Amino acid sequence: MELKKSQEEKWAEKLAAFEKWADEVDPADLKWLDSSSLKAVGRLAEQRDSLETELAQAVAAARQDDWSWAMIGIMLGVTRQAAQQRYGAAAAELAQSQ
Repeated sequence: MELKKSQEEKWAEKLAAFEKWADEVDPADLKWLDSSSLKAVGRLAEQRDSLETELAQAVAAARQDDWSWAMIGIMLGVTRQAAQQRYGAAAAELAQSQ
């Protein structure tokens, strides 16, 4: 499983990408933009990341409580195989860390 980036690392990457764009943009092309929709995307992406972490922890707990991948898949609305492929490694990793 790939290492999770800290929130600071994620923001640093976003800032670096923005600064690169700002260095290359022609000021004549700029106009005032309502950024609320873009801010909503960023806010919701952060919420998604947080929920994904919580969901992986819940799946790991369900596995530790001896729930089958089939039952977990039903709760997720996916097949047993899809649940195990998506959360199997994370569940195993979380179980080992406890």
